[in-house]
Amino acid sequence: MICLGVENLSYTYPQGTTVLKEVSFTIQAGSCLGIIGLNGCGKTTLCYCLCGIIPHFYKGAMEGRVLVNGSETREHSLHTMAEEIGIVLQDPNDQLLMPTVEDELAFSLENHRVPRGEMQKRIYRIMDRLGITGLKDEHPHRLSGGEKQLVALAAVLTLDPSIIVFDESLSMLDAQASHKFKAMMKKLKEQQKTLVIVDHTLQAFDLFDQVLVLEKGRVIFHGDGDALRKDREFLKTHQLIM
Repeated sequence: MICLGVENLSYTYPQGTTVLKEVSFTIQAGSCLGIIGLNGCGKTTLCYCLCGIIPHFYKGAMEGRVLVNGSETREHSLHTMAEEIGIVLQDPNDQLLMPTVEDELAFSLENHRVPRGEMQKRIYRIMDRLGITGLKDEHPHRLSGGEKQLVALAAVLTLDPSIIVFDESLSMLDAQASHKFKAMMKKLKEQQKTLVIVDHTLQAFDLFDQVLVLEKGRVIFHGDGDALRKDREFLKTHQLIM
């Protein structure tokens, strides 16, 4: 079943920079799509479109459609979309707002009017699953980079979205933290979550079922991850490996 569909998507920022050009693809539920490409090719902008941040937060000019579980992102608020699709940003400092880890996880649940008893169950279940229960009273901004990313992911998981987007979430982590975070991605995939992973470092390549390669806002490859990994000539030609 297709859970995410992008149809002829183009986007131009308000200042006039066109970043995406006629992008189309679909994602099957429970699969993992990797998005790779050089800096400035449109990867983050595409993530924002998938989650509804564009057009609801960044206005600009968006053409085409993004369908999440059959619903067009234009027709639903970010509040509603968060129950279907969540995003973990490259820099967790951009999405951690509350004074404690527990408060951070409670924030979205309170906004979605989850009953207090259910809220506590979800928070402690997610913290236990990610191994961060001991951090519940800590200020998120005093944590290590790897811990911050786990808290950001935990905050997304409290709403149990079926689709999770990771925008360069491994790029700012050291080797140990990256290994731990990637293991959590693998567990989510095993739990049949649909994953979209932007990863210019190719650290998560072995998780990809399909790969989308962007170049100057256009799709230049969309297909099997293993096939692309073996095509070193293509990867070298487009400067994706040295």
